[in-house]
Amino acid sequence: GLQVVKKIKYLGIWLTAQCKTLMENNYSSLLQQVKKDLELWVKLQLSLLGRIATIKMSTLLKFVYLFQTISVKIHKSFFVELNKLITKFIWQGKKNENKFKSNA
Repeated sequence: GLQVVKKIKYLGIWLTAQCKTLMENNYSSLLQQVKKDLELWVKLQLSLLGRIATIKMSTLLKFVYLFQTISVKIHKSFFVELNKLITKFIWQGKKNENKFKSNA
């Protein structure tokens, strides 16, 4: 017979019956994966432009894909956390001389 499952993966997106679990299975898990990736990448000797390119080409594209395919309300704290992770990676945890301030 048929097997009943709580979630299925389709085109890289975990589909669930409830919006809350949809958010957890896609956005929250991707944020955790990005944290792990950034912990590894911080050990690489990348220039400022290299770090920016790394974020643009590998991290932000994954989130853009989720934003385009999953229509759920995302709490502001998610974006604050994402911004904090990316900013810390780009500036290598240092305060920058330009006094970068985000509008988040």
